Amino acid sequence: MKPSQVLEIFATAQKRTEPKSLVILRIFIAILFFSILIGYMYVQIVDVRLDTPIFSVNMQDTIEEEEIPMPNVHWTYQFQFSITCQIYGRMTKISSANCLSYIQQPEVSPTNGGMYEGTFKANGLNFTKFDIEKIEFTFMINDPKKPLIDDSDIGIKAQIFDSKTQDPLDMKNYEDINEHIKENILSLTDLNSYHLFSQEYHTVELSRVKRKVAEENWWNILGIPPKYTFENFVNSQLEVHPLFDAPINSYAKLALIMRTWRVPLEQEQKAKTLFDTIGQIAGVVGTLSFLYTFLFGTGTNAIQSWGIVQRMKWFGIKKGVRKHINRRYPRLPFIHASDDDKDDIIKDNHINDRDEIIERLDAVERFLKEYIVDADFLEQLEKLDNESNNSS
Repeated sequence: MKPSQVLEIFATAQKRTEPKSLVILRIFIAILFFSILIGYMYVQIVDVRLDTPIFSVNMQDTIEEEEIPMPNVHWTYQFQFSITCQIYGRMTKISSANCLSYIQQPEVSPTNGGMYEGTFKANGLNFTKFDIEKIEFTFMINDPKKPLIDDSDIGIKAQIFDSKTQDPLDMKNYEDINEHIKENILSLTDLNSYHLFSQEYHTVELSRVKRKVAEENWWNILGIPPKYTFENFVNSQLEVHPLFDAPINSYAKLALIMRTWRVPLEQEQKAKTLFDTIGQIAGVVGTLSFLYTFLFGTGTNAIQSWGIVQRMKWFGIKKGVRKHINRRYPRLPFIHASDDDKDDIIKDNHINDRDEIIERLDAVERFLKEYIVDADFLEQLEKLDNESNNSS
């Protein structure tokens, strides 16, 4: 359909009582308002889609644990070094030899620029309330290339992770295909990352958090409750003190202790959903409808309430409608009186009276057809009746 045909149909819908310029203005404002509404809806949908989820904590879900798994620890350093460890318990005694079985001594990494990397894998070791509350690591540098005084020394990098959660530094065999879960795990990479410097005793106080992470699905933005995956991670706080009573070749020490045995449960949830934005979209629709009514009124023809555009003299709508009605309905009932005001009785032989009646009835019919009655609907009914009669 050509634009001229659309304009013609729209102009016909205005009952031929508005100038074409006003019809074009109506179309322009309607398209403008509709575009604003579509743009606002698009912005809201994108905002909901990109909304950063938040984690809320219900204090009733906080649990007092008796045992908490020891964390895994990764170390990285530019020179060759070795690690020893000792687990301290009030009642349980674990020898240094047993502790060493959980340590992978540092080796040159082929993918990390020749850095030496070592790990501690807990593999079932637990901190126990009123018993095992501390594990201590001692680092010794046995690389002859390291100078005694090195101002460029950046220290041994230590990264601490929950041993019951997928290691973010070893994701190659991770099977979960949900990208949001993977991103959440990778976000823990630098959460508990520290640099251990020479001749310092580092104490890291630990706490554990359980987290319900929502699996990313398209229906989440609608506000439908998602599926959750349970993950754990540790929070930590570092304290540094001078190193005393250590072997001569000791570089630094690291002690891991529990700060609290209370484990809160965090649940991920979206701050915004599409259901939350329905009210805002409805408000925009109401505002645009009010503005359109304010400009053009509530109706589409001249006898219904007008807006500010029809009332402005600059457009000349009021004057044009008055001229149109006077020209089209010269003998409109209720406005123009009959020529014979004194005698309301119509004489049978007075042909002028009949012509006047016919003219006034015709004016009423045309006025009702253009402004009040949907004559097209009546014509369709008559057409259906005729077709029914013809078929029978």
